[in-house]
Amino acid sequence: MLERLRRRRNEKGFTLIELLVVVIIIGLLAAIAIPAFLGQRNKANDAAAKSLVRNAATAMEAFYSDGNTYVGADETKLKAIEPNIAWSQTASDAGVDQVKFSGLSANGYTIESTSKSTKVFTYTKDLTKTPSVTRACGSGCTW
Repeated sequence: MLERLRRRRNEKGFTLIELLVVVIIIGLLAAIAIPAFLGQRNKANDAAAKSLVRNAATAMEAFYSDGNTYVGADETKLKAIEPNIAWSQTASDAGVDQVKFSGLSANGYTIESTSKSTKVFTYTKDLTKTPSVTRACGSGCTW
């Protein structure tokens, strides 16, 4: 037995057991870290969509201050106020900084943006109602 251990001292490398233990530990760490990372990524995507909606609302208010109405706001005029937003009346993809605006009237508007996590964030302003601003994002999410 001692002879076998003396011969082993000159050999270099890891045993199969040592390698398996290391692989198992790395697997456990990955199993813990990956779901946490994916959750943070969805939160970041949602925050980007919310930020787009807030910036779009500020741009709409700037448009309103020029003429005391939201009527007449279009992609060109809103792009002049806020060039970092891709304004659209049909699509709302936050992944490409796109915001959908609709429901323009003298008293209000609706802005919406869809996060990469598929949550739709909506901001509606209607001066004829109290409260005049409502925020929605569907079930399971918060503003």
